[in-house]
Amino acid sequence: MQIQSIARVVEFVRIAGSMALDAQRGTIERSYKRDGSVLTGIDRRVEDYLFGEISRLYPAANVITEETVRFFDPARPYTFAVDPIDGTDVFSQGMAGWCVSVGLLDRRLAPIAGVVFAPHLDLLVLADVGKRPAVNEREIAPRGTVDPISARTNLMVSSGIHKLASFASFPGKIRSIGSAALHICFPVIYPGVAGSVQRGGSHIWDIAAAHAVNLSHGFCVEYLGGETIDYAGMVDGSRATGPILSGPRPVVDALRAILTKT
Repeated sequence: MQIQSIARVVEFVRIAGSMALDAQRGTIERSYKRDGSVLTGIDRRVEDYLFGEISRLYPAANVITEETVRFFDPARPYTFAVDPIDGTDVFSQGMAGWCVSVGLLDRRLAPIAGVVFAPHLDLLVLADVGKRPAVNEREIAPRGTVDPISARTNLMVSSGIHKLASFASFPGKIRSIGSAALHICFPVIYPGVAGSVQRGGSHIWDIAAAHAVNLSHGFCVEYLGGETIDYAGMVDGSRATGPILSGPRPVVDALRAILTKT
């Protein structure tokens, strides 16, 4: 089996996003997982839909999902990482900063494609296999000269990042809307956003799709300490081992010099 495009998966993601958006317009009942994160009923319905459709289309691929432990075979040539609603907390509160995220990884568990769909924002980011990233079907132009970090620099950060890294020496502005996948994609989409910093504890389904988007744009996604993200250690639901930086190489290197672990 060789996957040359995830165009069909994009169709599934659009439907899943519409399912979630319709649910958000109604009454949302919040519950909490053992780790304190929010769970809603629509999470499972969207996840079951995506798992069923992707598994039917690609029966020889692994499909890892957030809410249900799935069988993983390391010998399979591809792995899909599915987050039915990334940013469930803001979703459950009626806000817009959430998305449906599906990443594709190869046999080595390297991200090679991804789709991130934020229906409330009318935003679909796609990095198809071997192609440049596109937003709402328009290819994103390569980034030119990277501006140095200054008081005008915008940085997307996850909530709680202040508990893991000190921003005392960062001169710019930090912003957050909820979804880790969107945070990591925003430097690719918006030239005014220099990069992102996500707290430790991310899962493979949180970041794999956005990681693929960054790679397709020539950007990097790696740990604050400079280590490569090893997804092999995350296929069982384990979390990332530390804060994660994303953006153009000069920005990531500058952030690493500015930020310190707490």
